[in-house]
Amino acid sequence: MGTPRRIWNGVSTVSKDHPMAAFPYPNITDWRVWYEDFGMYDIAQTDTPTWTLTVSGTAPDTIPTPGSLLFTITGASDDAQLQLDHGHFFITAGKKAIFETKIKVTKASGGTIGQEGWVVGLTEVATGANFMSGPPPLALAFADGWGFLSYDATTTFQTFQGEDDEFTYNTSAGTYVDDTWMTLSIYWDGTKSTFYKNGTSLGTLTLTPPTSVIAPVVFFGAGEAKADKFYCDYMFFANER
Repeated sequence: MGTPRRIWNGVSTVSKDHPMAAFPYPNITDWRVWYEDFGMYDIAQTDTPTWTLTVSGTAPDTIPTPGSLLFTITGASDDAQLQLDHGHFFITAGKKAIFETKIKVTKASGGTIGQEGWVVGLTEVATGANFMSGPPPLALAFADGWGFLSYDATTTFQTFQGEDDEFTYNTSAGTYVDDTWMTLSIYWDGTKSTFYKNGTSLGTLTLTPPTSVIAPVVFFGAGEAKADKFYCDYMFFANER
C-alpha cells in the first residue's frame, strides 16, 4: 500500500457559498447510508435485536473469526433466514441507490455444491415466514424484492427485482463455486438496476422495480442432508435523498 495522500483542508462536495461549505468532508446529508459487518450482531437474539432470525430444523447462526455471519444447515429440512425487520429502505424513481454484499457457500464433506438455495438483497419485511419454498428451495416466497438468488440443484444464480409478485429476472446472471468469496453489487441509477459480481457487470433490469418498503435479508435453505455452510461478510445499502 502506498502512502495516503494528506488533504489537510478537507474535501467538499458543495459550492463555497453553501451552508455546509466549511464542513471539511463530503456532504453526508446527500445520501442515506447503512452498513452491517456483523461486529455487533446478537447471536442469541435477546438484546432487542434489529435483525430477526427464523430457523427451520437445525440451522445455527454463528460469527466465526474474523467476523462474518455463518449459517450451517445439517438436515434436508433445514433453512435459516435473517432480516433487518426494523429497516425501511426504498428504491425511488429518479434517485440513485447502491447495494453490496460479500458471500460464499461451502459444501460439506461428501456434499455437492449447488444442493442448496439462497437469497441475498432486500425484500419486503416478512419475518417468521420462509423466503423460499421447501426445503428444498425451488421458488420465491416474497412479494417485493431486489437482489440475487439461487435455487436448489444448480450453481447458477439469478438477479431479480419485483413489486407485488410481479418480478423481472436474469435467470442465468452468473455462477458460484465451492468455498469462494464473491462480491455482489447492484446500482440503481434512478431508472434501471445494473447487477455486478466482483465488479463485473451481469446486465441490467428495468421493469418491475420494487416501490414498497424493503429491508436487507439473508436466506439459506437445504437441498441435501449435509452440513453445508453459507457465509455473509458484510451488507451495504445507500440511497440518494
